[in-house]
Amino acid sequence: MLALTGVTALVCDGLSPCEKATVLVEGGRVTAVGPDVPVPPGVGTVDLPGHTVLPGLIDSHVHLGPPEPRGGPKVLGRARAVVGWMRHQPGKRRAFLRHGVTTVCSLGDDDTWIRDFRHKVATHRLTGPRLLVAGPIFTSPGGHPVATAGARPGAGWVRVPRDPAEAREQVEELASGSDPVDVVKVVHDRGDPRRRSLQPLDEAILRAIVEQAHRCGRKVVAHWGTLDDLAELLACGVDVLHHLEPRGPLAGWPARLLDAMVRGGVALAPTLAVTDALLDEDTKTLLRRRVAEFHEAGGTLVAASDAGMPSVPSGGGLIRDIALLAASGLTAREAVAAATTAAARTLGVPGLGVLRPGSAADLLVVAGDPLTDLGALRRVAMVLRDGRVVIDRTRERTGRPCRTTLTPGRSPSGTEPRPTSSCGRRSPCWARRPAGC
Repeated sequence: MLALTGVTALVCDGLSPCEKATVLVEGGRVTAVGPDVPVPPGVGTVDLPGHTVLPGLIDSHVHLGPPEPRGGPKVLGRARAVVGWMRHQPGKRRAFLRHGVTTVCSLGDDDTWIRDFRHKVATHRLTGPRLLVAGPIFTSPGGHPVATAGARPGAGWVRVPRDPAEAREQVEELASGSDPVDVVKVVHDRGDPRRRSLQPLDEAILRAIVEQAHRCGRKVVAHWGTLDDLAELLACGVDVLHHLEPRGPLAGWPARLLDAMVRGGVALAPTLAVTDALLDEDTKTLLRRRVAEFHEAGGTLVAASDAGMPSVPSGGGLIRDIALLAASGLTAREAVAAATTAAARTLGVPGLGVLRPGSAADLLVVAGDPLTDLGALRRVAMVLRDGRVVIDRTRERTGRPCRTTLTPGRSPSGTEPRPTSSCGRRSPCWARRPAGC
């Protein structure tokens, strides 16, 4: 059990600030949070005045297989990549945690490898962010990444169904059983006719994938590029759109498509951290305006870095993406929500991305107030993953070295306590805010 005291806690779906609060953690769960929470005798306590506790950040789009960009000879770089892959990317795991990212969603990695990765993290054989997986990508014979990256149709990270019946079978295989994927990803992208045209999914196959995924209780996320891609994806009922590129709505959202997205509850993860590193300033400004228009229309935005791609580092890429969402017109609270509450809701993972009794103890502690200064997200003091302290920079105040725990430990023992809903003389502040809790 651990108590974080004297903090401002950002609680419930609204990330409402609860000042001078105590956050009590036991058995991998938050058991109580509020200003009058008593700390049981013998419980480890960390007093953190001037700090904010918020849900651990969620990166909704990462690739864990590709190596991070490195200097040095190509042969040495390939050797490092192989070693990193075999050890399930210790450098990336550390980088995510150092930036307060406690959950990542893999959207395109080898199916067998990524499921093994997920199991080892879930059972604490590896220390790293909680891992959600899509497994292989559904695409066409002439689509990305078959035509662009040379992926073989039979490779472990792609599925190329020949007809709707095979598509349903492949989705059923991935999304059911004892070890199902968490989401299903499709690539429906015509490419850029000025450079290279690509083959989108056959619409009947796309519809079969979406329908079968929904039958299996899984959401469908889509890689897209053009407005024609967007119209067909919306017609087939996808749940989340990833990326926002100049070949899409650069000149403005067509009213009927924008309305269909908002009314249908289709979320958008524009992955601005990727395009920010590649495009000229004028084009980046126009894309941010499109993000603002989607937001102002009532659409749900999700922070997603596409880490693993060139120039997008693990962990730091998400912090950059949050800042770019704020630069697109979101308030600091809304930008933080895009990487916490909104991300968890979009991925369909209740108990993550929120701070309240009963939620997972995946927590980020920062110096300062991220609701008034997003720069506070870079001042990480402590990170908890599943109730375990995995990053601790609070010791720097005592002059002792910063402690970073990255070795597997024992699972928490005992049963999970019943969440505390009221303590002391008055109810904690989360209980006084029923809306959103």
